[in-house]
Amino acid sequence: MNCSLTTIQQMTQKPFKNLIWDFDGTLFDTYPVMLKALVQALTEFGVTSIDPESLYQTTKLKSVRFVEHAFAASHHFSASELTARYHELEQAMQVDPQPYPGAKKVLEMVMARGGHNFLDTHRDQSVYRYLKDAGFESYFSGGIDADQTYPRKPDPGAILGLIAEYHLDPAETVMIGDRRLDIEAGDNAKIATIYFNVDQLNDAPMATIQVQQLSEIMPYLP
Repeated sequence: MNCSLTTIQQMTQKPFKNLIWDFDGTLFDTYPVMLKALVQALTEFGVTSIDPESLYQTTKLKSVRFVEHAFAASHHFSASELTARYHELEQAMQVDPQPYPGAKKVLEMVMARGGHNFLDTHRDQSVYRYLKDAGFESYFSGGIDADQTYPRKPDPGAILGLIAEYHLDPAETVMIGDRRLDIEAGDNAKIATIYFNVDQLNDAPMATIQVQQLSEIMPYLP
């Protein structure tokens, strides 16, 4: 739902001080290269009819893992082998991912006002190289990545782990993501959520608020 600033403040009682960010499709625009790698991997495994637009929507509405398993089942090849090849291609192709417009200003504003930024991503520790290359490394106080043992979103374990480790006030903490599972993870952790509806897929109406530009987050900060 789209709520006014006054309504959000009434719901949370406190401004959003601590921001937990999804990475792919939320903080950085990595999906074009992810899609390219997935198409190439599928082609190498003998899939000949691929609709890139449909594939993109399915990866956003579901996940890359869902796509891999669906194609593996329908074309009778190993999902794990496809996954391994996809990751190999994606890491080789994802050379210089760029943050979305407004990301830097929001990250800086959080820190300037005494808050903290965190990551909750299904990507491995390569994510920290991307943050460093973009000059974003110093904006983050910590994070959860795929190399740790937390269950994948929408399980709230990673969020709850961050809240416990860094002694965060849940009433001041918000999960930001571009997919329904990010919002469900925040809901399951009983914190506020921001749905970055960057593709206008409108897949998370339960989010506390919706934005189409990251700069729209700034009025909700202290």
